[in-house]
Amino acid sequence: MRRSPGRTLLAVLAIALGVALGLAIYLINRSAADEISLAARSLYGLADLAVEGGSEGFDEDLYPMVARVPGVSVASPVVEVEAKLVGERGALTLIGLDGFRSQLLQPAFAAAIVSGGADERGAADDESEQDTTGAFDARTILLSATAARELQLERGEFVEFQVGVQRERLRVSGVLPPAALQEFGGVVDIATAQWVFGRLGKLSRINLRLATGTSPEQVRAALTSILPASVKVTTPGEASDDALRLSRAYRSNLTALALVALFTGGFFVYSTQSLAALRRRREFAVMHAIGVTRSQQLLLMLSGSVIVGVLGAAIGIVLGVMIANLGLSALGADLGAGYFRGLAPGLNVHIAEIAVFSLLGIGVAVAGALRPALDAARVPTASALKAGDITSGEIRPHGWTVLTLTVLAAIAVSLPPIAGLPLPGFVAIALLLIACVIAMPSVVRFVLRHAPRSSHIPYEIAIAQISGTARYATLSVSSIIVSFSLMVSMAIMVTSFRDSLDQWTQKVLPADLYVRVGYVGQSAFLDEGLAESMSRVPGVDHVAYSRFARAQLSADRPALTVIARTLDRERPDEALWMMSTAATDVPEGSLPVWISEAAADLFAISPGDQIELTLGGKTVAASVRGVWRDYEHQNGAVVMDRNDYLALTGDRAINTVWFWLEESADIAAIGNAIRDLLPPGTEHDLRTPREIRALSLAAFDRTFAITYLLELVAVTIGLFGIAAGISAQVLARRSEFGALRHLGFTRRQVAGMLAIEGSVLGTLGVVVGLLAGAVISLILIYVVNRQSFHWSMDLHAPLGLLAGLSAALIGAAALIAVVSGRQAMGGEVVRAVREDW
Repeated sequence: MRRSPGRTLLAVLAIALGVALGLAIYLINRSAADEISLAARSLYGLADLAVEGGSEGFDEDLYPMVARVPGVSVASPVVEVEAKLVGERGALTLIGLDGFRSQLLQPAFAAAIVSGGADERGAADDESEQDTTGAFDARTILLSATAARELQLERGEFVEFQVGVQRERLRVSGVLPPAALQEFGGVVDIATAQWVFGRLGKLSRINLRLATGTSPEQVRAALTSILPASVKVTTPGEASDDALRLSRAYRSNLTALALVALFTGGFFVYSTQSLAALRRRREFAVMHAIGVTRSQQLLLMLSGSVIVGVLGAAIGIVLGVMIANLGLSALGADLGAGYFRGLAPGLNVHIAEIAVFSLLGIGVAVAGALRPALDAARVPTASALKAGDITSGEIRPHGWTVLTLTVLAAIAVSLPPIAGLPLPGFVAIALLLIACVIAMPSVVRFVLRHAPRSSHIPYEIAIAQISGTARYATLSVSSIIVSFSLMVSMAIMVTSFRDSLDQWTQKVLPADLYVRVGYVGQSAFLDEGLAESMSRVPGVDHVAYSRFARAQLSADRPALTVIARTLDRERPDEALWMMSTAATDVPEGSLPVWISEAAADLFAISPGDQIELTLGGKTVAASVRGVWRDYEHQNGAVVMDRNDYLALTGDRAINTVWFWLEESADIAAIGNAIRDLLPPGTEHDLRTPREIRALSLAAFDRTFAITYLLELVAVTIGLFGIAAGISAQVLARRSEFGALRHLGFTRRQVAGMLAIEGSVLGTLGVVVGLLAGAVISLILIYVVNRQSFHWSMDLHAPLGLLAGLSAALIGAAALIAVVSGRQAMGGEVVRAVREDW
């Protein structure tokens, strides 16, 4: 290791970078997940069970029935509202509580309420009973610490919400301690939540504390027997699982991508150890001759890899914690994806996590060195003493091994996801990469045998050299094959996703102008009269309306987003990107609906199927008329005609108005006229399709920014492999260069020969990487992505980007070979020849 400090350092860095990225992404993801779990748990306090309704809640008359169920000790009603903030993007989660009941389940809330009430009335008598509703006046709110920090509000200031198009002000009576409410939210009196936000007679949830010794399962069964189908019984743990389910696929895929760097580092160790073993063959033979056993030699080589693994893991742990800290401060817990808005988790590192990633780094280093160590130990002593350093090593085709790995990869691709994650797809990718590396020497030998001939002597020597040492020559490019193929596959997948998203926005945004007020479950919306007045603005040809809501398809799954919009039932493809349609007619008494791909996958629904939706407290029989492509709603969405929605729910509120303008209309003037119709200060989003597309693509690029960084690191490790591998071979051929100089070769000719060798090896690595990357991209697009997010996409390859990357890697390989050759020829030629025994 001391004799080759450069390659040793590169091996350590390769392992360190892999461990650092894997640990950093894991820590950020775990911190976000912990924060989400704490946030969900804080909403339930000390509750054992909870009775929950859908997005519309349930009738508050259920409350006394639930409270009287045997085994229920405390029942605390809750109204939860997504209150649209004025002057801020997004909504604040408002929790409406009964001040008397909640103190038994949520002591942290009760303490803050008491504190706020005491401050409102002045100093209270210590011996008098505290009034727990003192801070719960009709127009006050207790903000969470996260909300107060993000909104920069203090006690006594006001926060404004939009209800419909009207503005409602609540005074901040205090700030909750961080442990009381983890979410970006606030607490108000339950009457305020119902009255101000239009939830009269409705509850969202009832938190339950069970009597000591009561069986939760018996209480759960008793509750289920008296509750309607749209209301379910859950636990705080199940609620946090629901909150995390949406981001789980993104977090898991990101962690897998981070570990790609470690996977590439393992191949780097494999190539460097193989070349080191090759260079030391005669040294090992002499050691055998003086009494060192093969087992001792194997142990010595593996010990060196353990040292590399320990050093790399130690550096990687430190780097990983630093990167995690920087990532949380720069990108936040969502890493740019927008899943965890408002979260600011602290970074807690557990000893077990450090131990696991340390063992992972050491294990990868040892695994990379195991095959070279075994091969070196098996070489007969006599042949090792006679053989040359580089020219030895016959090629075994390993055809059956490659075929077996390929078949196993094909089987893995066909397997369903495990626990909702595309783990078989990742296994298939790993198997394909290993098969490519194993097959590479045979590929090189076959290609070079059919290479064109030339009278250029350096070219002929370079081709003969690579062909004669194909097994070892390709070791230097094994890590670049792995990293480049993964970069190619990710580039194709991301480009396909981005182009498909762009085409999708063009398809689903056929109007000339859009006005949106509020979103799914939010308190902001347009009333029908105001929306109709917008349709009469001069220059508007016609309009369409849409309303967002939620519907439950299964009590065990998250709700679907309902998009109730003006729709031509006979031609839904004019407004939706239809993937498949039903061949049968709508059955009598069924409501025609169109579901997204995510809903079709999650609930195993096909066009023509009959489903039952719980919408507005009613169970509705619906017929699925088609499946459409949707990149917006990961939990699934269902589209229905607005007239059908009105008949079912009576909800005439509107979230989006679609404007088709006359040919000569001035969009800017029409936009100003629409704004003038809105009450002053109304929060709204008025945009053209071009602007919406630009925002969508910007959000996409922000989400995938971290993947570009991870790919870059993987390719950097691959370049480490080229540098270490080619330099090892070149340095081991000093005597060969000396002989060539004696025969009349100039330094320029030797450098040209090395450049050709580097270019040929780089080209072969790039070509194999391109082919393997193309196959892996198909797995990512049609298996991993579909199983993770339930989105389909069309195949698009960034040919210009791939061509540029290929040329850069081939040039880097040639340059590294030339630079290494200059170092090898730095001494006297005669001395180089004498090095050959």
